[in-house]
Amino acid sequence: MGENSGWFENTVFYEIYVPSFCDGNGDGIGDLPGVTSKMNYLKELGVGAIWLTPFYPSPLVDNGYDVSDYFAVHEKYGTEADFDRLLEAAHDAGIRVIADMVLNHTSTSHAWFLKSRENQEKYRDYYIWREKIPNNWESFFDGGAWEYDEIRRMYYYHAFSREQACLNWSNPAILEECKEILRFWLDKGVDGFRLDVINFLKTDKAAFAKDNPCDDGIQKHIYDKNQKGVREAVAGLSAFVHTYPDAFLLGEIGDDDLQTIQSYTGKGLLDAAFNFNLGSMEKWDEAYLAEQVTAMEAAGINPTLFFSSHDMRRHFSRLCSENVEAAKLLALFLLTAKGIPFLYQGEEMPLADVRIESSQDLQDAQGRYAYEKMLLLGKTEEEAFGYARERTRDYARGLIDWDLQREGGLQELYQSLLTLRREHEALRTGKYGKIAMNGQLFYFERIGRREKIAVTIDFSLTGMISAGYGGNPVLLEIKGGNGCMGLVEKLV
Repeated sequence: MGENSGWFENTVFYEIYVPSFCDGNGDGIGDLPGVTSKMNYLKELGVGAIWLTPFYPSPLVDNGYDVSDYFAVHEKYGTEADFDRLLEAAHDAGIRVIADMVLNHTSTSHAWFLKSRENQEKYRDYYIWREKIPNNWESFFDGGAWEYDEIRRMYYYHAFSREQACLNWSNPAILEECKEILRFWLDKGVDGFRLDVINFLKTDKAAFAKDNPCDDGIQKHIYDKNQKGVREAVAGLSAFVHTYPDAFLLGEIGDDDLQTIQSYTGKGLLDAAFNFNLGSMEKWDEAYLAEQVTAMEAAGINPTLFFSSHDMRRHFSRLCSENVEAAKLLALFLLTAKGIPFLYQGEEMPLADVRIESSQDLQDAQGRYAYEKMLLLGKTEEEAFGYARERTRDYARGLIDWDLQREGGLQELYQSLLTLRREHEALRTGKYGKIAMNGQLFYFERIGRREKIAVTIDFSLTGMISAGYGGNPVLLEIKGGNGCMGLVEKLV
């Protein structure tokens, strides 16, 4: 753990994708007043903290991850006063608030970039400029990562869309600028930050001389992430943020290697980092789940636990095939396993993927870039859309219909599990005891200071667990088929 051990380890987080969570003014777009209006709902559900995706002024090329002003609120989402009211309402409800912060890049509409492209002395090296393209690096959104600017007559680097210019973190001024951004929101009372793609910071000038290798025509991102000096930059951010008591620093590490993820956490670094090795599995595989749980425990990791986010398809569709019984078992795992759970808005309802049926449905920058790339390569409309459909992140970003009546008991189960987690220290911070996988039957123990709790999950959905086996007190039972599919027992 980092400098701040404490509340976040005992907390269940709930991600709010601001443009699609709740529309507070009837214009068809989610906003900050809409979030505030659902604070009682979030309190009753039982979450302890919310993570707000970017709500800052932006051209919205990448739905707010292209920030043009870090010190204000986008007019589509409300006002600074609306944010203050949201923060007050959350804290009154006992809910902490962390804000998404994008420090790897800015919008090309940001004042820094506009001054940099004009070659103003102070801002000249705020971004990464080259007279000639120095390497073969590709954008993570498809296509080349270098864009020619007619004003400065040089190429600038962008790891994502051409409208998202990467900051030059080898320039010490960038860290100081970012500290002032963080200070502004911390002084308002936010409880911490989620740092977007933080291991992509460009900190090593020498790395730009190296081409990324390719495998069967697909570029492997080796030299354009995890550069020498990134952890020192993270340490600088951590040292500043942790001067605020109880501030929490969470990182999005774009990697699925456990050792790489873990290398960004610890004393003087991040308090926690997302574990995509588990959270982003494409197809359901209970053996892989058990394998990753065991591997993370062996590595001494207290992982983040999630299966859905704004960047991936909803797990109700992706992993559960929209089967409510399967979703119940994943909820049971998420809220009883060792780690810090992160729920994504609407998974408790449950919500399925938005249907993407034509190129007109592509709203996400990654999907649009993929579609345009295929058309430029001479592919047919059908081929281009098929490729983009696999790349787009629109599936989980539809506006929630709060008036829709949903059945199946999943929301009630989430409430019960969240209550159970709050009431039992072993489920919040207990270590693992026995972990075992027998066919599709997954068993693990959580051991706290004064109690020991066992969780058994039958992923076959046949309901073959014998309820109350061994005469232990049953804390929670999920029924299905002819018996019990999931069981939480108190052993001691």
